[in-house]
Amino acid sequence: MFHAIIDAASLNNPTILNDFHHRKVTVQYEPESSTNKYHYIFLLQIDEIEIEDVIIRIQNEMIESWYSFFWSESALHIVFNTNRFQIDIPDGWMSENYKAAQIFGRTQKIPEVYLDFKTHFRPYEDMIKK
Repeated sequence: MFHAIIDAASLNNPTILNDFHHRKVTVQYEPESSTNKYHYIFLLQIDEIEIEDVIIRIQNEMIESWYSFFWSESALHIVFNTNRFQIDIPDGWMSENYKAAQIFGRTQKIPEVYLDFKTHFRPYEDMIKK
């Protein structure tokens, strides 16, 4: 089983989120955001056999300078519109792939505060344990 966190504002066509199983939808206040202070965050549940197709489908709709998380118990995919990086959970936070994701995020002009993927991922990981 995989899960994904998708911000509706990160997609050219957010209605594609209707095609997936929503485990939860939340509204988050992000005062540092330059696009919108309120974000609709979708927690999706995805079967393992569908994960590649779902990542590609979401990735094709993603707007530049955004990313999404897709994860299982052992792997986290940090997905951008034109690239993605896989790290091991829980030990990949200092890996070369993690650092490469941060470097790529900077080329997409993502503010530094949002490139601390570990900090931004933890609440979502904890959310599925509830």
